[in-house]
Amino acid sequence: MGLDRKKAFLALPAVVFGADWTLKRYIEKNMETGEEKEVCGGRLIIRKHYNDGAAFGLFGAYPKAVAAVHGGLLAAAAACYAVLLREEGKNSIRIATGLLLGGGFCNFWDRLTKQHVVDYMSFNVKCSRLRKVVFNLSDLFVFAGAVMNLFFVNLAKKRKKE
Repeated sequence: MGLDRKKAFLALPAVVFGADWTLKRYIEKNMETGEEKEVCGGRLIIRKHYNDGAAFGLFGAYPKAVAAVHGGLLAAAAACYAVLLREEGKNSIRIATGLLLGGGFCNFWDRLTKQHVVDYMSFNVKCSRLRKVVFNLSDLFVFAGAVMNLFFVNLAKKRKKE
């Protein structure tokens, strides 16, 4: 892999981190807890929310344990990414893992520096349960990276069988 391509793959997690970090700082400075703003033609609700736990607030009573597990999973993902950067091909999996790492690291940074994750987006839908789910851009990148990894790994396995 050429040096420019390797730099691009190294930059991907940093760009993802920077995008969400910037949005989180904006929300922190410019919104009060409980304040809501509709954006994107009313499709999204922006609100400041602190999450001490994992996804959906799970294990919120154990923020140190959540941070430890988060750090361990992030370290494993970073090790996989380092191996992927040395191998030829597999650009799709590199992109997926880069997205996952960038989002995961941004949320982990919140856990280390604030002891909670700053969430700020909800879907403006009629279903009250879904409307109450608050997430951030990093969560979307982690989800997208995980789904893409599953897809590309399964695709590679299928091609190997053929």
